[in-house]
Order: sequence, then structure tokens, then C-alpha cells
Amino acid sequence: MGFFSPAPARPVTIPTSEIGSRFRFIRIRQVSIMLLGYALFYVCRLAFSATKKTMIEQGAYTAREIGYVGSAMLIAYAIGKFVCGFLADRANIRRMFAFGLFVSSLATMSVGFHVPAVMLMVIWFVNGFAQGSGSPCCVVSLARWWPNRSRGTYYGIWSCSNNLGEAIAYVVTSVIMVRVGLAYGADMAWRSGFWGAAMFGFIGVVLISLLMRDSPQSEGLPSVAEWEGEIKGEDEKKNATDVKRGQKIALTSWAVWMVALSGGFFCMSRYAIIDWGIFFLEVKKGYATETAAWIITLNSIVGAVSSGLSGIISDRVFKGSRNELALIAGILNITGLSLMMLVPFQCIWIDVAAMVCFGLAVGVLLTFLGGLMAVDLVPRVAAGAALGIAGMGNYIGAGVSSAVSGFLVGRDAATGKAYLFGHTFANGYTLDYMSVFWIGMAVLSVLCALTVWKARPR
Repeated sequence: MGFFSPAPARPVTIPTSEIGSRFRFIRIRQVSIMLLGYALFYVCRLAFSATKKTMIEQGAYTAREIGYVGSAMLIAYAIGKFVCGFLADRANIRRMFAFGLFVSSLATMSVGFHVPAVMLMVIWFVNGFAQGSGSPCCVVSLARWWPNRSRGTYYGIWSCSNNLGEAIAYVVTSVIMVRVGLAYGADMAWRSGFWGAAMFGFIGVVLISLLMRDSPQSEGLPSVAEWEGEIKGEDEKKNATDVKRGQKIALTSWAVWMVALSGGFFCMSRYAIIDWGIFFLEVKKGYATETAAWIITLNSIVGAVSSGLSGIISDRVFKGSRNELALIAGILNITGLSLMMLVPFQCIWIDVAAMVCFGLAVGVLLTFLGGLMAVDLVPRVAAGAALGIAGMGNYIGAGVSSAVSGFLVGRDAATGKAYLFGHTFANGYTLDYMSVFWIGMAVLSVLCALTVWKARPR
């Protein structure tokens, strides 16, 4: 595994007067390539979301098979985040980041060849594990290149990549599918969605390899802790480089694990929209695929703005505390899901308002519960480990959600149309079980997040 060993440190030969400007130049490039690179991880992952309905109605795979495949991918992603989080603290993050996206792109391309369901599950499991390398590499990069006082600000900026990736995936995949479907038929439409996503991924591999950097020391700069004055003595310097000690703190912190649990419940509700949102609007409210895709994409656009501002606001307004914004966002999450899922008729303005609320919430919660609150609780050298623990909790929850959601969808044998299981009341209102499940998970996420209100870093 020597290929993934950290880039060797070079002597500091740059004049002191030029170190600051050199840091600024590399930081701008670093955050830009992390933003784009991780967005392309999402493009490879979310091709599945825009193709679900077409695959089910073409008979390529059943709803239950797709639910199992989505669950396998997310559980693999949880494992991958945990393992890669601990490895990233000790790795060359440029190479690890690029290799993960390369494997993910290969897996995505393979799905377009309509493999059997069992093989699809294996391929998507491999994709999930490879996807797990993306965010740990980015978070470790943030820890290596930025001081603690501005961690939230730049973590928030980088978190916009989730929403950027969702927007690219939904719009590009749906447009490719519609155009190819009109020209070559529905069977080729869903295949082309996967091939288009894979092409974007391979472009990202090239850009990461060319532009990303491993650590300040590998560029002939002092460590960020030394340069920013966070280390003032030999003992502090030793502790700041003791990866084993830092990772042990992360593993034994109850607050880190509670953040992971809260994030797991949040991801159950978040993946309601990511994996099944387009499907839900098509089936329950009768929207056309392109219209449904644009409505769902709106939450990604709003979420990108919310992510970018969440870290800045928490750093500058709440002095590094994430709890107040997390509570507000949790309430918005419940509100947005309820508006979209409990209103039984098609009204584009209500659904747009729902996606605005949901997007505002997801931008904050994905940044905080997705890792930042956990990273705040551990030493800098264990940032990857803390992110790995939080990520494992997040995506085990998402995997469970995907499997459960697959059981709540049926297919009419006579017409081939998909429908949602639910209960119809005497007044004619139908409450589908999928909505109850997703909204309930959002409520549990808020309750768990409240338990770490007074937790402090170790």
C-alpha cells in the first residue's frame, strides 16, 4: 500500500514573508478541487435515483431489488467511510481521493450494461465502499490546510459539493435519459444515465490528480498548526502529531457516537428525497419526470447556499457552536417533509416551498451531523476518524431507509404502474406509510442532536 503513503515532507525553504501568500494560493485551489471532486462522487452515486422509475416500469429490476441494491450501497458506504476515515489520517489524500472516484466511475459505467440483479448488488456495494473514501479525504485536507478558528467556514463551503453533485446528477441524468429515450427507446434511456454519470467521474479523476495537494509539509511549508500558532511547545507538538492517541479519543467519545446516531436518523429522511423524491412526485402527485427532477433539484440549489453559510454563521455568530443552527434546521427538515408528503394533491408552489425548507435544513444538517460536529470534538489528527464514525452512522441509517422504502412500494400487475402502500381514511384522504416513516426519522434526529448540546472537545 506504499502508493497511498503520505507525500514526504520537504524542507521549508520558502522565505517567511512568502509563506502566507503560498498558503492562500494552495488553499483556494484545494477547496475548489475538493468542491468539484466530491460533487462528482455524488454524480456517480445518484445516477440510480433518476433512473429508478424507468428501470422498474421497463421490468429491468423490481422495486424490491432496487431497494436491496440501494441498501447494499449505503451500508458499504457506511463501512467505507469508517475504514477510509481512519486510513485517511495516515494517507496521501490526493491519491486516495482520485483512486476512490476512479473505482466509483468504473462501477457506475458497468451498471449501464444491464447486469443481473445479484451482480448489480455486488457492483453497487463496491461503488459504495469506494464512495466512502471521498469525504474523509476532504475533511483530512481541511484539517491539514486550515486552522481551527476557520474550520467551520471552509467545511461549510466544501459541504456545498453535496448539493452541487445532486443538482448535476438530477439535471444531467434526466436530460440525457429523456433525449436518448426519444431517440433509442426507454431501455437505452436508463443505461445512458449511468454512462453519462461515469464520464463525469473520469473527468474528475484527472482534475484531482493534477490539482490536489497532500499536506503543507509536502509543499515545503510548515504545518498549519505551527504556522497559525496553535502549537506553542514540544509537548503540544508531540500531542498534535499523535494519530493513535487522537483516534482513540474519537472512538471512545459518547458525543461523537451520538452525533453519528442523530445523523443516521437525519440521513433516513434525507435519502427519502435523494433516492425516492422524484419517484414520489411522479407516483403520488402525477408529475412528469423532468418536472419532478427540477422540483427535487431546487432543494440541492438552496442547500448549497445553506451549506456555505452554515459554517460561516456558526463560526462568526455563534462562536463555533453548532447546536442552535442544528435545532432550527431540524425543525425546518420536519416542516419541509410534511409539506411535500402530507399534502395529497399536486400544487407546484407547495412542493417548491417544501423543497426550499428542506434544502435550507439539509445544507446545515449535512454539514453539522455529517461530520463537523464530530470533528469539533476530537484532536486535529483524528479528523478522519471522527468523520468516519459520523459517516458510518449516517449511512447505515440511509441504507436501512432504502431497504424499508423498497417494501413500501408496489407495482400493479395489470397496468405495470408503481404505487405506494398506505391507509385510506373515511374522508378519502390516503396516508402512505412511506411518508410516516420518513417524517418520523426526521423527528428522532432532532431529539438525538439535543443530547450533545453541552458536549465539549476532548
